[in-house]
Amino acid sequence: MSRKSVSAMLAFLILSAFLAVEAAGGAGSQLTVQFKVKAAVQKETICLADIATVKGSPRSWVEKIGRVRISESPDVGEAIFLSREEIFSQMQKANLTPYISARNIPEQIEVVREGQVVEKDEIIQILEENLRRILPDPKKTVAVQEMQGFEPFILSPGPFSSEVVLPESAHRGGPMTVTLSFFQEGRLVQKMRLRVRVEIQGFVVAARTGLRRHQEIGENDVHLIKKNLNLLPPDVLTDLKEAVGKRVTQSVNGQETLRGSLVEPMPLVKKGDRVLLIIDNSHFRITTFGEVKEEGRRGDWVKLMNISSKKDVTGRVVDSHTVQVEF
Repeated sequence: MSRKSVSAMLAFLILSAFLAVEAAGGAGSQLTVQFKVKAAVQKETICLADIATVKGSPRSWVEKIGRVRISESPDVGEAIFLSREEIFSQMQKANLTPYISARNIPEQIEVVREGQVVEKDEIIQILEENLRRILPDPKKTVAVQEMQGFEPFILSPGPFSSEVVLPESAHRGGPMTVTLSFFQEGRLVQKMRLRVRVEIQGFVVAARTGLRRHQEIGENDVHLIKKNLNLLPPDVLTDLKEAVGKRVTQSVNGQETLRGSLVEPMPLVKKGDRVLLIIDNSHFRITTFGEVKEEGRRGDWVKLMNISSKKDVTGRVVDSHTVQVEF
C-alpha cells in the first residue's frame, strides 16, 4: 500500500472515530443533509460536501462531516455516477447512519470534474512566444527542444494569464532556467521553475562548393541555409552581401558556413601593378608612376618602387590606380 493510501486511510479512521464519539454523545447536535442530483468538483477527491448541502451544529462538527470522503474524482472534463449503495456505504463507515438514511440519497448522483489541464505543449508555446519577443532579428526562429521539471497541472475553469521570467542571455538560446507564473482573476495560482534547451535558428551564408584560398566569392559561389545558431560562432555571416565580392582567407569546403574571419575585401592593388603615385604637400604636388611590391586594399599602406628614380617608397592605397605617397 502506498504512503498516500495509508495517510488517507488514517485520516478516514480518525474522522470516523471522531464522528462516532460525536454520535454517541451527540445530545444537542443537529444535522441536515440534502443530497444533489448533479455536482461538480475540481479536486482529486469527492467529499460529502461536494454532493450534498450539510447544515447543523456545532459548526466544527458539520465541517468535519462535510469532509467525509466519498470517492476518487474522475479525470478533468469527465463524469462518474455514484450509486445510492456506494454513498450509503461511506456513511456507514463514517458512523453517520443515525443522521442519514438510504432513502434520502438519490438513486445515483452525477459528478463532473471541472477544470483545465495545462500540458507540456501549451507551456512550450508560451515560452516560444516570449522568446520571439526578445529576438533582435525577426528572420530568426526559436524552438524549445527539451524541458525538465514539468508535470501537467490543473487550473480552475476560466481564462488565465501567464508571466515568464527569462535570463538575460536568453536571446542566444542554449540551456537555460526559466520561471513561469500563472494567474486567474489576478491571483497567483501556479508557479514553476523549468530547465529548458532553446534553439535559435536562422539563415546563414554557406559555400555551395569548395573555395580556394584567396578565391573571389561570386554570387553563385554561396547561398543561404538554415542552421541552429547556438552551435555556430558569433561572427557567422547571415547576409549574402557580406560575402559576395570578397575573397576567402583560407580554403573552404562545400556547405561550410562562412564567418567574418574567413572573408576579407579583395585587394585593389597587387604585386607588379603599375599605378599613379601622388606626392604632395602644402607647397607642391608631383605625380609619377610606380610599381606595387605587395597587394593592398583601400587605405592600406604598401611598398612601391618609383619607376623614375628606382627608389622604394611607401604609400596609401586610394583606389586600384592610385597610391598617395608620404613626403
